[in-house]
Amino acid sequence: MKDKEATKRKLIDAVGVIIKRDGFSTLKISTIAKVAEVDRKLIYRYFGGLNHLIEAYIVENDYWLLFSEKMKTMLEQKEFTGSEQIITAILQNQFSFFVSQKEMQRLILWELSADSPMMRSIHNARESMGQKFLEMTDSHFKESKVNFRPIAALLVGGIYYTILHTIFNGSSFTDMDINSEEGRQSILVAIEQIVHWAYIGAQ
Repeated sequence: MKDKEATKRKLIDAVGVIIKRDGFSTLKISTIAKVAEVDRKLIYRYFGGLNHLIEAYIVENDYWLLFSEKMKTMLEQKEFTGSEQIITAILQNQFSFFVSQKEMQRLILWELSADSPMMRSIHNARESMGQKFLEMTDSHFKESKVNFRPIAALLVGGIYYTILHTIFNGSSFTDMDINSEEGRQSILVAIEQIVHWAYIGAQ
């Protein structure tokens, strides 16, 4: 059993190594087995194939799938005073996580450019997690003219695009360098301000 778990760990880690080095498009059974230094047959034995191995890696590393569990714990421990603070923390943590995780940057690029049933499945799981958090805001916006969901969509999409654009096409975006501490901090402050404005607008 220990050998099986150790081999599975090697294979999942090998996926990460290849993504960091070459991107998702280069993931192949033979390449992963070579990096992991195991027989390629074990990928089929332990994961059933390439897609399930990649999925196992994504589940371990995707922000929304990871952070949802962390947020459940934080909610149980009552670390937030209300839904505004919860949503702000989620979006700020998403930015900090995504700006530092090259594998997830490549994942989103792959998700946007590939017609993949597996990626749609991951996207749907991510959406399901996000929906649970958005439901926390419903009571605040229910009787107002503010629809928070498109605001959240623009914030999430803006986080992805700003980071991907600056990393792959240049260091600055709207004259901000998000590779600098000052630039990253300005984004975090802006996220907090936009969420707050939405909440104030609904009062």
